[in-house]
Amino acid sequence: MIIHGRLQWALAIGVLAFSFAAVVASILGGGDGSSAATTTTTSSVASTTTTTIAVPLKHVVKSGESLFSIAQLYSVKMEAIIELNKLDNPDKLALGDEILLPQGSVARVAPVTSTSVTSAALVTTSAP
Repeated sequence: MIIHGRLQWALAIGVLAFSFAAVVASILGGGDGSSAATTTTTSSVASTTTTTIAVPLKHVVKSGESLFSIAQLYSVKMEAIIELNKLDNPDKLALGDEILLPQGSVARVAPVTSTSVTSAALVTTSAP
């Protein structure tokens, strides 16, 4: 973050001063029974995970699929699928055809995105 101008600098210094005062107040205690104000700050962190799942050694051709898209789905070379299935014309796949896959093929699953929320409380004590 780049700070431009006097107003932004003043706000940044004000936030730092308030934070410092809050820390000092919490260290000193304030055991005089005065009321305390609580501020809760919440932040979100998104993480992405790619999961691989072991699959059977065959794939049933679905509508709109090509040998290229099947090879990409299982992270294998098209040539390996052509050779294994002894395909004369790899461009002619029919709906419902069973395609054998090379040993060790795994399907790539769409990324799973999860969001976790953490919160922290800052307690400040103000004197009357």
